[in-house]
Amino acid sequence: MNKIENLLIQAGYQNIQPAQFVMLLLGGLAIAVVVLAVITNSILISIAVCVCVGAQLVESFQSKVAAETQKANTQWPKYLDSIHSATWAGATLEQALLDSISSAPTKHSWALLEFEKDHNSGIAFSDSLDNLKARLANPIADRFIEITRLASASGGRGYLNSLRAQSLQLRLENSTWSEINVKQNWVLGTAKLAVLAPWLILVLLCLRPETALAFQAESGVMVLALGTFASLLAFRLIKTLGRLPPRQRTLGI
Repeated sequence: MNKIENLLIQAGYQNIQPAQFVMLLLGGLAIAVVVLAVITNSILISIAVCVCVGAQLVESFQSKVAAETQKANTQWPKYLDSIHSATWAGATLEQALLDSISSAPTKHSWALLEFEKDHNSGIAFSDSLDNLKARLANPIADRFIEITRLASASGGRGYLNSLRAQSLQLRLENSTWSEINVKQNWVLGTAKLAVLAPWLILVLLCLRPETALAFQAESGVMVLALGTFASLLAFRLIKTLGRLPPRQRTLGI
């Protein structure tokens, strides 16, 4: 449940509890089984189709998590530019970070609000940065926090240039990642559709009573079982072979 809760938060569904999410998923699939059973006149075919559809729904949810992460990454340059402007205007490093919270990635704003609480409670700036780093657990945040730590230790020398350089580098990285994601999603979407297409055709064929009767025989059940296994294996291969390597936390704690 903890893993599901983390995924829900990453996907932007903080208001949904893990138990509610599981119940919604299972309840929706149960309703789909009943509806398909009425259409196809076969409970076995309905279950097989819904198992494959359920696998697709889980994969779509994981894709949503990845999309939200990428969206948050694209918002970091704006936050860095805001800190750059505040620092250029004469604000201290601590104050620049706090004044720019409204420009921070929405997904990570809670961690920056906790950083503000640490700062107001009298915790040392370096320790507050450590806490922020642990909460964000993000490679982009790691680089930013370490640059800020070095700037604080050296009196702020070179901080503005470092912020500007990191902002430009992130924009280039995000542009490359977005281009790769668009091409990858098109290929993966086509592959997933190819896996689901035979099941959609089977549902249509089951509008004829003799089709449902054929799959009630022992050989028909075997075909359904093998087809379901092959489809789940295909989904797994698509996910494994199509997974992009995540950004590594080279400066993680």
